[in-house]
This record gives sequence, C-alpha cells and structure tokens, in this order.
Amino acid sequence: MGLTSRVRDEKAHRLASDAVTWFDREAALGEFRDARLGESFRMLLQQIGGDIGQSIPVVCQDWANTKAAYPF
Repeated sequence: MGLTSRVRDEKAHRLASDAVTWFDREAALGEFRDARLGESFRMLLQQIGGDIGQSIPVVCQDWANTKAAYPF
C-alpha cells in the first residue's frame, strides 16, 4: 500500500466519520438546562441532516414533532 493510497484511505475515513458525527459535535456545543433537551436537539439535527433541503414539517413528519422542533 503506497503513501498516496494510505492518505486517500485516511481522508475517506475522516470524511465518513465527519458525515456521521457532525450533529453530535454541534449538539455538544449547545448548553441546555436539561439533558433531554440536548438529546432532542441532537436527534433533530440528525433528522434535518438526513433530509437536507426539506422543510421542517417534512423532516419532522408529524405535527407533534414539528411543533417540538420550532423552539430550537
């Protein structure tokens, strides 16, 4: 395995990790009074990240989740 392929593999691994955990990093930066709010925010970011470009109601799929998302 040459240096070029090793660097390419490391970069691909890093990009894959970034795609999976960006919402964890963003949620960790938030300061919430309750840990449950932080977890809800992380899950909302994950949903939005899965459907980039969609509206909040489309991403949330129902009225209760849409209503819960707007305070963030």
